[in-house]
Amino acid sequence: MNSKNPRLLTPGPLALAEEVKAAMQTDLGSRDVAFRRVTQDIRQWVQDVAHAAPEYSTILMQGSGTFAIEAALTTFLKDTDRVLVCANGVYGETAAKILRRHRLDHAVITRPITEPVSVAEVEARLAADRRITHLYFVHCETTSGILNPLPELLSLARRRGVTSIVDSMSAFGAIEVDAERHPFDILISSGNKCLEAPPGIAFAIVHRALLTPEQTVSRTYTLDLFDQWRGFEETGEWRSTPPTHVAQALRAGLMGLRQETVAGRHARYAAIRDRLITGMRPLGFLPILRPELQTPICVAFRHDGLVPDAVAFADYYRHLRAARLLIYARFHEATRSFRIGCIGRIEPAWVDELVEATRAFAMSRRWSGGSAGLARRAAAAPERRP
Repeated sequence: MNSKNPRLLTPGPLALAEEVKAAMQTDLGSRDVAFRRVTQDIRQWVQDVAHAAPEYSTILMQGSGTFAIEAALTTFLKDTDRVLVCANGVYGETAAKILRRHRLDHAVITRPITEPVSVAEVEARLAADRRITHLYFVHCETTSGILNPLPELLSLARRRGVTSIVDSMSAFGAIEVDAERHPFDILISSGNKCLEAPPGIAFAIVHRALLTPEQTVSRTYTLDLFDQWRGFEETGEWRSTPPTHVAQALRAGLMGLRQETVAGRHARYAAIRDRLITGMRPLGFLPILRPELQTPICVAFRHDGLVPDAVAFADYYRHLRAARLLIYARFHEATRSFRIGCIGRIEPAWVDELVEATRAFAMSRRWSGGSAGLARRAAAAPERRP
């Protein structure tokens, strides 16, 4: 990697392999047979990752993962449906926001971000509210890096006869998804997470029984997954201009995953996670999750002394950025935590650099009196006039 590039330790976008970036150097016509083959490979290889047999179909969507989430919710929920959303972080809450925006009937089960979705609570809610037709949950909630119980929730949805919608945005490709052992109805993900491609293409893997005019609703044009799917099936083409260069990079990313395997990618990410936690712990930065709940996708750290609030985090972020180390640039106020990603082509040396930069930050804060010193300096500073 070019030494001048920042080191991305974020949960997406990611540091990419050179062969993935090189794949974007070729110009292809969006309706040419060569690009139709790229599209066909992506759709098939995504299904292979999910062990999704022919009764499923993959629908690609231009845009970030949120585009595919909104597309799925607005395409596969009828006005008479009611969806139960499980929210133990920002991304479950995002689904609820989308449903509110479209005035679609829903209920929300809220859990702390440090606790997985409770299967017993979901089962009790489904038993109490027979109007619920769909169950929505996040596979790996990137707010904390926690893994929710996908097999148990999918089994519950099948027993109760409700349609399952899984947001596997940050898990797919590094945490096993097996539609043969644990069938789902709709699973949504994106190329720019564990598939290690650039942002720009998301997708939904959908059971074909749902892909009928009777089971879908056309609320928008650009986010109509059924119409998008029909175009792929009939012509092999996207309805409107696709991100052709990103698609070629996604194909290259999927080819790399086929060689590495999901288990191999999980192990590589886990080694980065363990190296990161081992390095940060002596400095007082501790994960907010219990070890048995910590996935290798990202780690949410907390340090009430050195990074107690968003102001201190901004200082820490600037310090890391000066060293060309980029972590996720938002502070989670409710838990006073921040996230460092473990996915993508992160080199172990980058983790060591981040630990050393954090050590230098800690020393500088102690030298300046830490947060108390900042408060004293703020009090002594001249008042700013509007």
